[in-house]
Amino acid sequence: MYIASEKTAETQILEPRLRNGRHRLRTAFALVAVAFLVSACGGGGDPRSPGNFNIGVTVGGLFVSNTPVAPGGSINLAIHAGQSVNLDAGEPAVWTLLVGGSAITGGAQVYYAGANITATTLSPSAVVVDTYAAYPLQASIPVTLIATSTYDSAQIATVNLLITN
Repeated sequence: MYIASEKTAETQILEPRLRNGRHRLRTAFALVAVAFLVSACGGGGDPRSPGNFNIGVTVGGLFVSNTPVAPGGSINLAIHAGQSVNLDAGEPAVWTLLVGGSAITGGAQVYYAGANITATTLSPSAVVVDTYAAYPLQASIPVTLIATSTYDSAQIATVNLLITN
Protein backbone atom coordinates (compact mmCIF):
# COMPACT_ATOMS: atom_id res chain seq x y z
CA MET A 1 0.00 0.00 0.00
CA TYR A 2 1.29 3.42 -0.91
CA ILE A 3 0.49 6.60 1.05
CA ALA A 4 1.23 9.90 -0.59
CA SER A 5 2.99 12.43 1.62
CA GLU A 6 1.64 15.57 0.17
CA LYS A 7 1.54 18.61 2.37
CA THR A 8 -1.60 20.55 2.70
CA ALA A 9 -1.59 24.29 2.10
CA GLU A 10 -2.07 24.87 5.83
CA THR A 11 1.02 22.77 6.73
CA GLN A 12 3.12 24.57 4.13
CA ILE A 13 2.28 27.94 5.74
CA LEU A 14 2.71 26.93 9.42
CA GLU A 15 6.05 25.05 9.22
CA PRO A 16 8.23 28.04 8.15
CA ARG A 17 6.61 30.22 10.82
CA LEU A 18 7.40 27.65 13.52
CA ARG A 19 10.99 27.35 12.31
CA ASN A 20 11.42 31.16 12.34
CA GLY A 21 9.91 31.39 15.81
CA ARG A 22 12.26 28.71 17.17
CA HIS A 23 15.21 30.42 15.53
CA ARG A 24 14.27 33.77 17.09
CA LEU A 25 13.83 32.14 20.48
CA ARG A 26 17.27 30.48 20.28
CA THR A 27 18.84 33.78 19.22
CA ALA A 28 17.22 35.62 22.12
CA PHE A 29 18.45 33.02 24.62
CA ALA A 30 21.95 33.20 23.14
CA LEU A 31 22.01 37.00 23.46
CA VAL A 32 20.83 36.86 27.05
CA ALA A 33 23.50 34.25 27.87
CA VAL A 34 26.23 36.40 26.31
CA ALA A 35 25.01 39.45 28.24
CA PHE A 36 25.21 37.51 31.51
CA LEU A 37 28.69 36.21 30.70
CA VAL A 38 30.02 39.65 29.81
CA SER A 39 28.57 41.22 32.95
CA ALA A 40 29.94 38.41 35.10
CA CYS A 41 33.50 38.82 33.83
CA GLY A 42 33.52 42.57 34.31
CA GLY A 43 33.48 43.32 30.59
CA GLY A 44 31.38 45.90 28.91
CA GLY A 45 32.32 48.72 31.29
CA ASP A 46 34.50 51.77 30.76
CA PRO A 47 38.15 50.58 30.71
CA ARG A 48 39.25 53.95 32.08
CA SER A 49 37.06 53.70 35.13
CA PRO A 50 38.21 55.68 38.15
CA GLY A 51 39.13 54.23 41.49
CA ASN A 52 42.86 53.69 41.06
CA PHE A 53 43.99 57.17 42.18
CA ASN A 54 47.00 56.54 44.43
CA ILE A 55 50.38 58.16 43.86
CA GLY A 56 53.34 55.81 43.69
CA VAL A 57 56.61 57.63 44.41
CA THR A 58 60.01 56.39 43.26
CA VAL A 59 63.40 58.00 43.78
CA GLY A 60 66.31 56.54 41.86
CA GLY A 61 64.11 53.68 40.63
CA LEU A 62 63.16 52.54 44.15
CA PHE A 63 59.74 52.95 45.73
CA VAL A 64 59.87 55.40 48.62
CA SER A 65 57.06 53.74 50.52
CA ASN A 66 55.19 50.47 50.26
CA THR A 67 51.98 52.47 50.63
CA PRO A 68 51.14 54.94 47.85
CA VAL A 69 49.82 58.40 48.66
CA ALA A 70 46.03 58.08 48.84
CA PRO A 71 43.53 60.82 47.96
CA GLY A 72 43.49 63.44 50.69
CA GLY A 73 46.94 62.33 51.84
CA SER A 74 50.43 63.68 51.48
CA ILE A 75 54.03 62.60 51.81
CA ASN A 76 57.10 64.64 52.76
CA LEU A 77 60.42 63.72 51.16
CA ALA A 78 63.91 65.18 51.32
CA ILE A 79 66.04 64.57 48.24
CA HIS A 80 69.50 65.68 47.21
CA ALA A 81 70.03 68.02 44.29
CA GLY A 82 70.75 65.80 41.31
CA GLN A 83 68.11 63.18 42.13
CA SER A 84 64.94 62.53 40.15
CA VAL A 85 61.51 61.71 41.54
CA ASN A 86 58.92 59.75 39.53
CA LEU A 87 55.27 60.13 40.48
CA ASP A 88 52.46 58.01 39.06
CA ALA A 89 48.85 58.63 40.07
CA GLY A 90 47.57 55.35 38.59
CA GLU A 91 44.97 57.22 36.48
CA PRO A 92 44.99 60.49 34.53
CA ALA A 93 45.66 63.47 36.74
CA VAL A 94 46.30 67.19 36.52
CA TRP A 95 49.67 67.97 38.10
CA THR A 96 50.40 71.33 39.71
CA LEU A 97 54.03 72.16 40.50
CA LEU A 98 54.87 74.74 43.16
CA VAL A 99 58.49 75.83 43.50
CA GLY A 100 59.22 78.09 46.43
CA GLY A 101 55.47 78.67 46.78
CA SER A 102 54.92 79.82 43.15
CA ALA A 103 52.92 77.73 40.67
CA ILE A 104 54.80 76.61 37.56
CA THR A 105 52.89 75.56 34.46
CA GLY A 106 53.45 72.12 32.88
CA GLY A 107 56.69 70.96 31.41
CA ALA A 108 58.68 74.04 32.48
CA GLN A 109 62.26 74.17 33.59
CA VAL A 110 62.82 76.47 36.54
CA TYR A 111 66.05 77.87 37.93
CA TYR A 112 65.38 78.66 41.57
CA ALA A 113 67.83 79.42 44.41
CA GLY A 114 70.73 77.77 42.61
CA ALA A 115 68.97 74.63 41.31
CA ASN A 116 67.47 73.62 38.00
CA ILE A 117 64.11 71.92 38.52
CA THR A 118 62.38 70.31 35.56
CA ALA A 119 58.96 68.66 35.58
CA THR A 120 58.28 66.42 32.59
CA THR A 121 54.97 64.71 31.88
CA LEU A 122 55.57 61.04 31.02
CA SER A 123 51.94 60.01 30.52
CA PRO A 124 48.48 61.27 31.52
CA SER A 125 49.09 59.79 34.98
CA ALA A 126 52.85 60.16 35.49
CA VAL A 127 55.34 62.95 35.88
CA VAL A 128 59.07 63.06 36.69
CA VAL A 129 60.84 65.88 38.52
CA ASP A 130 64.56 66.21 37.76
CA THR A 131 66.81 68.35 39.93
CA TYR A 132 70.34 69.64 39.40
CA ALA A 133 72.63 72.10 41.17
CA ALA A 134 76.12 72.92 39.89
CA TYR A 135 77.13 74.32 43.29
CA PRO A 136 76.07 73.67 46.90
CA LEU A 137 72.68 75.20 47.68
CA GLN A 138 72.51 78.14 50.07
CA ALA A 139 69.23 76.84 51.49
CA SER A 140 66.87 73.93 51.00
CA ILE A 141 64.30 74.40 48.24
CA PRO A 142 60.65 73.47 48.88
CA VAL A 143 58.84 71.88 45.93
CA THR A 144 55.23 70.72 46.06
CA LEU A 145 53.42 68.55 43.53
CA ILE A 146 49.67 68.37 43.74
CA ALA A 147 47.81 65.71 41.75
CA THR A 148 44.11 66.13 41.02
CA SER A 149 42.21 63.22 39.51
CA THR A 150 40.63 64.01 36.15
CA TYR A 151 37.77 61.61 36.94
CA ASP A 152 36.93 63.09 40.34
CA SER A 153 38.32 66.54 41.14
CA ALA A 154 37.66 65.94 44.85
CA GLN A 155 40.50 63.37 44.84
CA ILE A 156 43.70 65.29 45.50
CA ALA A 157 47.05 64.04 46.77
CA THR A 158 50.18 66.01 47.60
CA VAL A 159 53.90 65.27 47.47
CA ASN A 160 56.15 67.73 49.32
CA LEU A 161 59.82 67.66 48.30
CA LEU A 162 62.68 69.41 50.02
CA ILE A 163 65.73 69.66 47.78
CA THR A 164 68.93 69.72 49.85
CA ASN A 165 72.68 69.38 49.27
